[in-house]
Amino acid sequence: TDKWAGNFECGTCRRKRLVGSEFSKKALDKHRKTNSILKCKRCVAEVEQKEREAAAKRAEAKSSSSHTTAAGAGGGGGDGTNAPTIVSCASCNKSLPSSSFNRSQVSKGEGKARCRACVEKALAEEEKVSSQSKVDRIAKARENVRAAEGSGNLLEIVKAEAELSALEAEHVTGLKPVIMGRRTGRGRGGGRGRGR
Repeated sequence: TDKWAGNFECGTCRRKRLVGSEFSKKALDKHRKTNSILKCKRCVAEVEQKEREAAAKRAEAKSSSSHTTAAGAGGGGGDGTNAPTIVSCASCNKSLPSSSFNRSQVSKGEGKARCRACVEKALAEEEKVSSQSKVDRIAKARENVRAAEGSGNLLEIVKAEAELSALEAEHVTGLKPVIMGRRTGRGRGGGRGRGR
């Protein structure tokens, strides 16, 4: 897939001739409608990572400042209001302070919340699986073409080549193929009658 060149450019990192799969479907749709500047998945991931790191630092600073004020004010806050809340992560089963979780995760409640590290790990794994499945589908389509060519059946060859072309085109343009030729509308003779 490294040999393909697209017609897209990232407005952030300025990489050019990128294929459609380097961008989200939503970004490509918006670009096609409004000719807006595109931002590739890599740049979006970097921005999200920086935001997560900044949020973690803010939460850590907030929790450490509450620890120092609690210790200085009365030796630990005997009623427990100043003590950090301990939340159990649903993925790694560790009991961590609430500062190790995003607010959205803490609001899910006990037994459902995941810590920042587990969320980041899941996001990375999901992206890896998604990109690998696309590569696997193209590789399988190439195998189908070779098998069809070996059989000598022209109909199977054309069918396998069309499937491979559709997958490669989707990778380059970001557009899913549209299946043509099916009669789904009323058309001629497809109606219920005129009710005379």
